[in-house]
Amino acid sequence: MRKKKILVIDDDSMNLQIAKMVLTKKLPCEVFCVDSGADGLEFLRREHVDLVLLDILMPELDGIETLAEIRADSRIKDVPVIMLSATGKTDKIQRVSELGVRDYIKKPFLPEDLVTRVQKKLDKIHSEEILLLGEDEAELLETQSLIEENFPHEVITATSPAAAEEILRERDIKLVLASAEMKFITGFEILALLAAEEKFGAIPFALTSDKKLLELIAKIKPAPVEETPPLPLATHHEKKKIANVVTSAIGYELDVRI
Repeated sequence: MRKKKILVIDDDSMNLQIAKMVLTKKLPCEVFCVDSGADGLEFLRREHVDLVLLDILMPELDGIETLAEIRADSRIKDVPVIMLSATGKTDKIQRVSELGVRDYIKKPFLPEDLVTRVQKKLDKIHSEEILLLGEDEAELLETQSLIEENFPHEVITATSPAAAEEILRERDIKLVLASAEMKFITGFEILALLAAEEKFGAIPFALTSDKKLLELIAKIKPAPVEETPPLPLATHHEKKKIANVVTSAIGYELDVRI
């Protein structure tokens, strides 16, 4: 199996050393380190990587500016990114979310947390892909998070028919999920798009909304188990009654003596 390639972009040399040592020891991966956003962009344009760990606070070209450059370059725009963050500022988190990244590792990071988060992200990267269509970008991001937090799928979003068609041509999409509130394109137009080519026609299609998705997830996920005080021990007579009920329900005699 090919080793995964991970690029760590951080101006702190100690963080680079720790990340490389921990990840190469615990995961089947190659780790490359650069100490600036500019060097990170240069590396990405030269080498294929499976995942980028990107520090937010860096001099000159910071993590958010570097991420914006990545997303603006068609050659590297789809590379998965996890942000390394020592800041909890809402404006920075919002901007990173707008650029399609919701994965964070808090600094200073614990080795166990780093390995767990990176492994989880790598597993998700190579999972089946879903195309999510809608016109409200904020709503799309919420639905994307909802799906990715509850199911082992990667979600790619599109806000126009042209973008959707490009994604369908370039990626191996397993499901097209469209917002029921869309105005720019109707369900019939999406079906026509999918029927236009044999490859697209085999892809399942569904219309949904955040509310309906939440209802579906609630049905699929098991209800949390509430802690209850232990019941008093059953008497001999009660045990016998329970055994009789179970025996009747399953249709054959239990090999149990009470």
